[in-house]
Amino acid sequence: MDSLLKGLLGGGNDHDDRRNQANDFISRYEQGPIDQGYDEQEAYNHFQQVSQHADPETMQRAAQQAFSRMDPDQRAQLAQLIQQQGGGQFSGSMSSDPRDMAGMVSQMQRQNPNGLASLFSGNGGSGGSSNGGGGLGGLLGGGGFPGGTLGKVALGGIAAYAMKEMMDGGGDDDKHRKRSI
Repeated sequence: MDSLLKGLLGGGNDHDDRRNQANDFISRYEQGPIDQGYDEQEAYNHFQQVSQHADPETMQRAAQQAFSRMDPDQRAQLAQLIQQQGGGQFSGSMSSDPRDMAGMVSQMQRQNPNGLASLFSGNGGSGGSSNGGGGLGGLLGGGGFPGGTLGKVALGGIAAYAMKEMMDGGGDDDKHRKRSI
């Protein structure tokens, strides 16, 4: 677990500061409306950081929790967006059940580590450019980008729940090894 947290939060003297920043982000996401209290760049940055250090099971559980917090209309819109923007990756109609959606996002992430982030950044998997070309700057709708508020909520929620699990010890390497034995 220490190695996961070190990767997530960094080492050295600023470890406590980063832990406090992570806890602050988690609190802001969990309190009040899920689309307020943080901005799209912060959601994207935390998602990118977590997705590099969390195991696929943690990311899937975090996605399910985040999608469960969305209202049914938001989930349906997000499912449709994932299906439309997924480049034909998903055949048939995608369910808006949080568990099913989390499974699809997990599949997307396994096939392309930048999968979900690239879906919302609009630049084909190259990450979060915030300048021009429909990058992250359009995440909340400004540039007509296809994610709207859903991108912020999806990435922010997954990041918050994954960070919380990792910081609470849910990402413990021994725990995952025991599950797979």
